[in-house]
Amino acid sequence: MIADLLMTGFSIKEALGFIATVNPRLKDLVVAVDQRMQGGDSFASSLRPYISADLYYQLLLAEEHGDLVKTVREVGKLMTTQEQQRKKLLALLQYPLILVVLLGGLIACLALFVFPELKTWQQGDSSLSRYGSYLSAVSSFLLAGGVASSYCRWRRWLKLSANKKIVRRCHLPIIGKCYRYYYHYYLTSILGLMLSRGMSLREICDMTQKFEETSLLFLFGDTVVRAAQSGEELGKIIYHYPFLPNELVAFMNKGATVEKLGEELSAFSAIQFTRLTRAIERLLIYVQPAIFGGIAIIIVGLYLSILLPIYHSLQGVY
Repeated sequence: MIADLLMTGFSIKEALGFIATVNPRLKDLVVAVDQRMQGGDSFASSLRPYISADLYYQLLLAEEHGDLVKTVREVGKLMTTQEQQRKKLLALLQYPLILVVLLGGLIACLALFVFPELKTWQQGDSSLSRYGSYLSAVSSFLLAGGVASSYCRWRRWLKLSANKKIVRRCHLPIIGKCYRYYYHYYLTSILGLMLSRGMSLREICDMTQKFEETSLLFLFGDTVVRAAQSGEELGKIIYHYPFLPNELVAFMNKGATVEKLGEELSAFSAIQFTRLTRAIERLLIYVQPAIFGGIAIIIVGLYLSILLPIYHSLQGVY
């Protein structure tokens, strides 16, 4: 909304006041941002406590060196798409969550009424007792192993550098492609904006070295600067890091002017945004089948836990 207001001639202060009027839920946020701007902070700095570091630097660069209206419009489009996908995900989860709640009630009833009765049968049959003990031990071992493995992975993740965390995200199964598309879109949109304003790649990288070391722009600038200092080809560096688009090498080797390169990267960022939204839409299609598959496995396990003791007891009778 704020991008549309700025395009129609509103100042940032007037746009914030309009947003507070039409959306009272954002009034406290708007008032806080307006107070910080009156204190001398820029628009991006005023939003810093409420947004991520990457989004903050994107707005900061646009405000100081680029087109703030265009950047705000792109950010708004991304956030609108994310909100739409979040609502779609919640809609897809409603029916499976109802089934999970019903399944939980079924498991509770079985634990309270059926399994104690089966346990009394097992106490009268040594083979059943051994079978139950073996099944309980295996289940406990698998559960403990899963918890220990998850804890170790979490501890290792916390110790990783920001660079390695981004690389790991890009290589994650299933969702890694979405991370790559987002990083490619984010970097090329900012590079396209800065280059189209006449800044060189070296100037952009030097400027990003003043940012937080965990930000994506700092990692990009640091990668390019280290490649230049070591004399290594930038193309090899780009191919080594999955958060950098391989197409960037082809664009840079074309020999186009800085402004033309910026236009091409801006166009490429739009393509990456489209790929990102399509990839997420495809993933959402498999949410319900995956949950239903997990529920089916649990139901089969419940049936086995009930029928196998009964089957063994009947074998003892005959």
